[in-house]
Formats: sequence, C-alpha cells, structure tokens
Amino acid sequence: MQFRLKLVASVAASLLASGAAFSAVSYTPGTYDGEAIGRNGPVKVQVTVGKDRITAIRVVSHNESAGLSDAPINNLPKRIIEKQSLAVDGYSGATFSSKAVIGAVQNALKKASTDISPLLVAPSVVAVKLPKNESVDVLVVGSGIAGMVAGITASEKGRNVLIIEKQSMLGAGDSMNISTGITAGGSRLIKELGIKNATAKDYADFLVKQAADKKVPINEKNVRTYAMRGGELVDWLMDMGVPFGRFQRDKWFHITQDGSAPGPHIVRALSKRIANDKIAYRLNSQVVNLIMKNGKVVGAKVKTDAGSYTVNAKAVVMATGGFSASHDLVAKWAPEWVGRPTTGAVSLTGDGITMAQKVGAQTVAMQEIKANYLCHPLTAKDGVSLTAITPYNILINHEGKRFVDEGHASINFKSRAMMKQTGHEAYAVVDQTAMDNLKIMRNYAAAGYFVKANTVEELASKLKVDQKAFVKTMKDYMAACKAGKDPEFNRKIQHPIAKAPFYASLVTPSMQSTYGGIKTDEKAQALGTNNRPIPGLYAAGATSGHEAYANEVGFAAIIGLVYGKIAGENAAAYAK
Repeated sequence: MQFRLKLVASVAASLLASGAAFSAVSYTPGTYDGEAIGRNGPVKVQVTVGKDRITAIRVVSHNESAGLSDAPINNLPKRIIEKQSLAVDGYSGATFSSKAVIGAVQNALKKASTDISPLLVAPSVVAVKLPKNESVDVLVVGSGIAGMVAGITASEKGRNVLIIEKQSMLGAGDSMNISTGITAGGSRLIKELGIKNATAKDYADFLVKQAADKKVPINEKNVRTYAMRGGELVDWLMDMGVPFGRFQRDKWFHITQDGSAPGPHIVRALSKRIANDKIAYRLNSQVVNLIMKNGKVVGAKVKTDAGSYTVNAKAVVMATGGFSASHDLVAKWAPEWVGRPTTGAVSLTGDGITMAQKVGAQTVAMQEIKANYLCHPLTAKDGVSLTAITPYNILINHEGKRFVDEGHASINFKSRAMMKQTGHEAYAVVDQTAMDNLKIMRNYAAAGYFVKANTVEELASKLKVDQKAFVKTMKDYMAACKAGKDPEFNRKIQHPIAKAPFYASLVTPSMQSTYGGIKTDEKAQALGTNNRPIPGLYAAGATSGHEAYANEVGFAAIIGLVYGKIAGENAAAYAK
C-alpha cells in the first residue's frame, strides 16, 4: 500500500474544514535549493519555478541506499511536476527516501512562494482501471529476491510469468535490507582469490556440523540442496553486475568490493533483468486467496485499490517473506519480542503462510526468529540495522561496561543479553577501520546515527554512560586487542579497535526476521498436512524457511536466492 505524508493530510483536513478555496500558487521565478533528511542523511534538490508553475526538479545529492531509493529519487520529482502538487504518493518500501524527496522540494518551494498550502492538497484522482482476469503459466507472489529469481528462472524456461507485489516497488521487502554478505562455497570469486577448502561441499558440511554442534533440527536434505548451489547463484549475480569482490572465510561471506550493502545491488540487478526479459509484474496489488480446483492450486484472487480480479495459473510460487511485521503472528510464535522496533520491512505480515494454510499447507519451525540487537532506533517502531559492524564492534551499557561476548554465534543470545541492560539498550562502539571498510556505515555516520570523537575520553563525554567506567572498559579492550586475546569474554578479535576517531551508536534489540513457514521439500514444493506435495504450489525464501534455521545455521539471503531458483525451475516444469 502507498502512504501519504502526515503533513499533507493534516493541512488538507484543516483547509477543508475551514472551507478555504484551493487556488493556484504564485512563485517568484527562479531556481531554489531545498534539503531534507532521508534514511542515510540529507537529500538535496534544486527546484525551478515560473510565475505559476514548477518547471524542473533535480536531485542534486543524496546518500540513500542504491536500489532502495531509485524509485523515489527518479520518479517523485516527475510526479510532483506532473500534478503540480506535493500531495503525491510515496513508495512504501522506501518511506524515508520518499519523505526526504518530497520534504526537500517543499522546503525549496517555501523560498519561492509566500503560501504553498494549495500544493499540500491532493488533486482530483483519476480512476484506476481494474486489470482484467487473466491466465499465465506461473504466478509469483512477492518480489523479494526469492520471488524475482523464481520469476526470472521460470521465464528463462519459456513460461509466461506474472509477478504480483503488494508494495509500490520491486524488491521492497527484507531483500533491500541485506547489509552484510551472501554466504556460499564454490563460487568463481573464491577460486579467483585462491582460497582453499571452500567448495560447495565444504560449505554444506560446515552447515551440517554447525547444526549438530548447536543441536538445531535442520532438514539436512534441504540444507545440503541450497548449499550445493550457492556458488552458482553468486556467479549468476556477479554476471548481472553485483559487485562482489571480497570473501570473508570464517563467515563464508561474499562481500561487495567497497563494503556497501549487497541487498540494493542485488535487487537492482534482478529488477533490471526483469525489465530486459520483459517479465510482467504488477505493483500495489495484493494476493488475498489461492484458488483450488480438484485438489490443485490453479490461481489466485488479487485485490487492488480499483477492485479485485483473478489470475489463473498452472503453478503458483509463494515468496511473500516472513511475518515479523504481523503483531498477531509474532505474539503467537515469539511473544518475548512483541512491541520491539523493527528493522524488517512493513510488508512482512505472513500473508503467504496464512493463504497456504487455508489450502492445506503444513507449517514448520514457526518459532524461529531473528531479534537484531544492532538496531539503531529511529522511531518507536522503526530502526536501521547496523549488523555489518558485527566483527568490528564492542557493546557497552549505560554503566560503562561490556556485558556479552560480541562474537557469540547466536544473535538472539546477544539480543536477550541486551534486554537485561538499562533501557534494553547499549552503545555499539567501533573505530575508524569499520568506517574505512564499510561504505554503508559511512553513510549512516553522515546521517547522524553515530557519535564521533577523537579520543575515548571525548567519546565518553558525549554519551549517556558512566564516563570513568566507559573509558576503563575501552582502554582494557584496546590493550586486549594489542595482546591478541580478550580475557573478559574470550572473544576472537578479528578487527582490533585501535584507530581514531572512534564512533558509538545507540542500539536496541529489534524484531527483524522470521524463518519458519510453509513446509517444503528440496524441490520447493509446498507440503500438505499429509506430508505430500500440494500440486501447483511452491514456496521460496522466508515464506518457507525450508527448515534451514537460518537464524542459527547459515544465513537467510542465500536460502532465498537458491530456493527462488529451485521454485522457478520446478514450477516451470510443472506448468509445461
């Protein structure tokens, strides 16, 4: 669904209540600068106006995430000029960027006119034409990485594909939030770097051992299936321009060359492929029910602002993501995390899981969630994930002390430890090395999410901490870094804290991701309560989780990518 700025709504309401007439805006002709804060810092625009018309809008600079911000940055200026109004719909998957573009234009126009209130009232809306009922070979529900890969793959197999997305842009779910790396073995990059013992089988064996060590009840067949094909998917993404250039062996991470978040790069590459392959997709459209006939899934009902229609399909791939944004499902399956801010997408409401259950699908591992302790809160309900700094940071509470092994393998363990601290929060502290290596963190620092200081004493003075204890904790840890051993928590020191300046960001546990859902086999077929495949129904990514327990074993992104590929292949074969 699309959103409208609260400011627009409140101004419109007040004007309507007063009975004010809406008149054209008069401007002093010229070009004016405007600025507003986005998710990663200031968005700056230049707006040119004539006596009674906005004639040009140019986004001069911004630090918004590539891919995630493309739609609002490229399209909102055009919409504003077309409608001669600031009351335009933004992009729900890129809310902060949308608000920043509109807000920057508004601030520029305030310099050009003494009264811009008419611009805040929505112009008359042209009725949207309802799409007709139609038939396709493969219907993909959801356009995250799993859904886009499934759609591209089925299309490559010669099938007629339609992708349905309930948000206003492709890839607007958690896919955009992939901030660290893509895990896999046996990729071309690994071979080019000359890294030994990192084949696909090595990665599969690593995951299975990790599960055994942690006593996590994975579906080994499903886990080995995705692990054996991960390198193939990384190669495929690199061929499409995703700039992986480094490999972190202990995490099996394929990292972008400049340390930028890979999610936006992946979404942009897949979106470009969809456009080049002319694969049909519809935005702002929500699948609300699956259609069954003779025990088979044969299509779906779709709801839009203009009404509902039917898509008949020989096969349906569910790729709607998890349920981290569903209060009811979180309360049922992860009650300890109810009420936490989220770094996940607002669209993750468990739609695909619920719809599949209605046609007899079995669910599994619904309690598997990821609570992200490295959430920098922006509002009571929203935050940004700082997960990329995991190997660089230490955590210090308001009492100035460390309280957990920051390198502990379980993110939920660290989140629960933080929930016991004053205010359920702490400071994540890094040095300049993290900023040098991670472009995304440089953007976040520019946006004001970090406090910066040249010395640990100066940093302590800027934070709400016991300053004496904080300085001692920092100096003790820096001495431990020099010695190469952390006596307090026996942490493996991967990136010593030593290089000034130093940075601290307030963090608190968030509800980020869920990894349970529709039970599937290694072919991504949805399984019924009788453990048999439901004909015509497939699931990929967090909608299923594939019993891979990504929260504790491996990472979710590669699971979504590979099972998107597998779902697309098998749905295409079934629809032949």
